[in-house]
Amino acid sequence: MRGARWLVLGAVAGAGVAATTTLAGAQGVPTVAVTASATSVSVTGPVAAGPTRFQVTRQGSGDLSVYFALLLPGVTVEDLRSELERDDRTRSDASLGLVSIQASVSLAGAESPRAVTFTTKPGLTYVVLSERDQEDGGNRVRPRGITTFTTGAASGASAAAPDATVRMRGLRFRGARTLPRRGTIRVTNEDGVAHFALAFPLRRGVNSARLGRALRSNSEAAFGRVVAGAPYMVQNLISGGRTANDNEVRFTRAGRYGLVCFVYEHNRLGMYRIVTVR
Repeated sequence: MRGARWLVLGAVAGAGVAATTTLAGAQGVPTVAVTASATSVSVTGPVAAGPTRFQVTRQGSGDLSVYFALLLPGVTVEDLRSELERDDRTRSDASLGLVSIQASVSLAGAESPRAVTFTTKPGLTYVVLSERDQEDGGNRVRPRGITTFTTGAASGASAAAPDATVRMRGLRFRGARTLPRRGTIRVTNEDGVAHFALAFPLRRGVNSARLGRALRSNSEAAFGRVVAGAPYMVQNLISGGRTANDNEVRFTRAGRYGLVCFVYEHNRLGMYRIVTVR
């Protein structure tokens, strides 16, 4: 699963992600504890079907991403593990074609825990994978944690309405233009391809046209002239179409931000948008 590599290499060019504090979960939605490191991940079950809040706590140091995925029909966990290792050696992303990523979180800096809520379906087996966000040297196989859980009957819970909704559709960000500084942002992926949403604070006077030129330039220097600090991860990687995550966010400051998706250079195809955080 190489979404974190897109983040580090294609997006922030070494900048750290701003830290957050997890907010309280939605009323009535069960919380499931997930403990993750660069080499292991565990889920405290059982997990009922329906809206479920997964609170991920990191063990150890280093930036870490955790993914919740469904295997495509006919794919086994060992198939996925083998393809991930092949991706490591060949620096490719073929493993993304074996899964539908239903949710993911990134824990960076001092940030831990962090929670995400998504709707699990009854009687399905989900794969949970953890890995470091940074590239390892060479084309060596990376350490990872992989586990699974199978959902039971529906819990009967219902998720609270989010404070704002961001929609990913047609390689564009749509929906709310104003996001809460502290609250819940629902992000929906309606494309069927992988996306994420990284929010960069913008310098004064930067408009959409200028942001777009910087993103299309593929120049770190040009991009550095439009951003005003470290980015905030609103939504880590999700794929598969009609997936939705409720992300508990805490921006370090209000202001104007550029939402950007760098997956497969979607930024150069117009997948960016200026939003206001209040």
